[in-house]
Order: sequence, then C-alpha cells, then structure tokens
Amino acid sequence: MLEQGFRDKFGVELFSHSIDDDSAMQQVSRFHSKDQASLLRLAKEIIRVFSDRLNVRELRKLSTHKEKDKLGSNKLLQDVLAKQVGEDRARTVLGPVVGAYEMRVGDAHPTGSKIGDALKLAGIDENFSYLRQGEQLIHNVGRAVWWIGKLLFEKNASP
Repeated sequence: MLEQGFRDKFGVELFSHSIDDDSAMQQVSRFHSKDQASLLRLAKEIIRVFSDRLNVRELRKLSTHKEKDKLGSNKLLQDVLAKQVGEDRARTVLGPVVGAYEMRVGDAHPTGSKIGDALKLAGIDENFSYLRQGEQLIHNVGRAVWWIGKLLFEKNASP
C-alpha cells in the first residue's frame, strides 16, 4: 500500500531499490532476538528493509524543510508526512522507526544510555524478555509504517 500509494499520489518511487522480500523476512523475526546484541541486529535488519531503502533524492524533492539537503531518509519522510498531519503527529508516528534506527546505530556503537533512549522511542519495554522485545519492535515499526500509509493516502484518516 505505501509504495504504490506514494507512486500514485506523488509520482515518485518511495524506495530506491528492491529487495528479496522472502530473504528479508527470514531475517526479521522475533525468534532472532535472544539478547541485547541480537535485538540490536534485528533493528538493523528492519531498518535495512525500510529506512535504508527510502529514496532520499525523491523525498528531498517533496520536502519543504529549510535544511532538506542535510536531512536523512527518516526525517525527510517525517517532513512529507508532517505536511498532512502536523509536526507533532508525524514525529509520534515515526517514533518507532526512528527508535529502531537509533538501535541500529547502537549495534555498531553500543552505549547504554543511548540504547535505552532508542528502546523507549521504539516503544519497547525493557522488562520483557528479549523475544517479547523483538516482537514489540517488529510490531511497533510495522504499525508505524501502516499509519504512515493510512495518514498519507486515506481520506478522513484520524490517528
């Protein structure tokens, strides 16, 4: 829905390249989340499937942000969404995606406090088992992507 809706509404490709969906989905599984390191790797795979493929060049064309040439993929998508639903709502909707992105950064450069902040932003309860945290991560990012599509392309969508 999101990819086709973007093409239909804005006349641009949302993603810069395709992926092998079957292969990607084998990597995105709550069962891969057994400890903090594997939870962070799961976040990296989710971001590889979504944020890393966002077509930054086309999103910059759609963005009206004054510093759009400095913004990354998630912030550009947030800016496009904000035109429809406002800054606060766009930031809330993209929170789990940004949290997963920050977790991915934590996989490469682990520091406790930043990972804790990223987990909160992604909506993950650290009191749960890592399996459950992995499930929350997948669910929350998936729900965010669903809301992005709903808010951008459905008339009368209310979050």
